[in-house]
Amino acid sequence: MKQEIVCPKCAEDLRAIYPTDTPFPGEGVKFVPGTALGPFMCDQCGGPIDPGDMCTAFSIFADHIPYFEWESEYVQVAL
Repeated sequence: MKQEIVCPKCAEDLRAIYPTDTPFPGEGVKFVPGTALGPFMCDQCGGPIDPGDMCTAFSIFADHIPYFEWESEYVQVAL
């Protein structure tokens, strides 16, 4: 499973690449928007993400590498 914290612009770019949550048979993506719980660097562009900034936890997973919840350790999930 691939896990990334990304800034809002990069999340938008990734959503354009993955317009559905099941882009290929046996594979999935998940976008979890919220606010950063710590200081991070965007895993796509390298830009700063400060605590409280909007960001997205992004996951790519497959049948042979299943999804597991991890986002709440890094992002205060938006309701």
